[in-house]
Amino acid sequence: MKHKKDLRQSTVRSKLSRKMTLQACLIGLVAVLSIGFASVVIEQFLVREALTGEADHFWEGYSQDSSFQPPNTENLKGYLTNVDSRAGLPKPLQGYGLGFQKMHGQTAHSLMYTTERHGKRLYLLFDGESVLRLALYFGIFPLTIVLVLIYTTAWWVYRESNYLLSPIVWLANKFDRFDPAHADASLEDLSNIPGDVDWEVEKLVTSFSSYSRRIQRFVERERAFTRDASHEFRTPLTVIKMASDLLLAEQDLDDYSKKYVTRIKGSARDMEELIDAFLILARETDKEFEDEQTVIVNVVEREIRSADIYLGNKSLLIEIDEQYPLEIFTARKVVAIVLGNLIRNAVLYTNEGSVTVTIKEHSVVIEDTGIGMSDDQTKKIFQPYYRAEHSGKTTRKGYGVGLTIVKRLSNRFNWIVEVESEVDVGTRIEVFFDESRQVASGQGDKA
Repeated sequence: MKHKKDLRQSTVRSKLSRKMTLQACLIGLVAVLSIGFASVVIEQFLVREALTGEADHFWEGYSQDSSFQPPNTENLKGYLTNVDSRAGLPKPLQGYGLGFQKMHGQTAHSLMYTTERHGKRLYLLFDGESVLRLALYFGIFPLTIVLVLIYTTAWWVYRESNYLLSPIVWLANKFDRFDPAHADASLEDLSNIPGDVDWEVEKLVTSFSSYSRRIQRFVERERAFTRDASHEFRTPLTVIKMASDLLLAEQDLDDYSKKYVTRIKGSARDMEELIDAFLILARETDKEFEDEQTVIVNVVEREIRSADIYLGNKSLLIEIDEQYPLEIFTARKVVAIVLGNLIRNAVLYTNEGSVTVTIKEHSVVIEDTGIGMSDDQTKKIFQPYYRAEHSGKTTRKGYGVGLTIVKRLSNRFNWIVEVESEVDVGTRIEVFFDESRQVASGQGDKA
């Protein structure tokens, strides 16, 4: 079974790059806001204060000498008129009242200040272009130099951070490709680490090298155990099943003895299935199992034949409803263990009626007319060693691990198991496979 890798992972470098970009954007935004704020300050405070001072200076001189002329410079022009006359005043300035006036149609930040004394009216017009020049000379140019220094420093810090993080990123990629399931997997060859290898990096290398050796020893012990356990456990079980078959073949064996020999054979098969399941769950990876094209109806037919031993004297109909020729690419043995456990459970806990196995496009449904379960029991069936109490309804004494194995194997292979049950009505269990496809036409005949 192939597991999909999450591609949404982010690296330290990408995070650092995003942080630096965000920082640069914030610095730029603050710079723009600062220029705008400085322009407003120049207009609202400095220019107004200068115009007020110029007006006071003119009226003071005019009171002493009526021939005192208004200011007339590159940035500031003054016009003196009678209160009731606008003679000599440019037409664009006519129509404005006393005080500060924002000039429309003029250069940005152009401002006019009008005062009235001694029957005369003074118009002072300040050219806003000088405000822009002041903002440019004392704001933008210095700020540009500061930003260049900041961005240069930030870029240098980013480069240095990348250099310092290079060993960690390299080690992360090395550890990500490390697979303890392979005998040749090793973290020993770490001599070509890029970047600045300091004490912390050397400590990481040493620790992970030691860790990799321990993991490989664990894997070797696991493989030795599963190999030996598989052989040593199966040998006596094979002997028990062969002996059971020989006893059942005896002509003079009475029905009472046949019943118990049949139970011995069934228990041996149960034990064999448990061993297979436990060994699968004990392994670190699924690579020991070769994926193959698995026709589900063939697996179901085989498991139903194997479950015949649990029928006993029950009048029970077992049917296969192949609605779709389901075929998946996975480990056949795992599919057999999952479906076999569910089919055996359905047979064991159904005293009369039927067990129907329905094969759909993406799932298999095992439905029975058995004793069923309550809602509380249904919620607990996947717990280890849990057995639902059915007083007087069945003589079956299970191990309480069958459905737990089904659930763990399904989770491991990304399958979904859904259970519906009702007391005295029956149970419906559906297994959804995530890798299914339609086989060639002509194989969809119903069993």
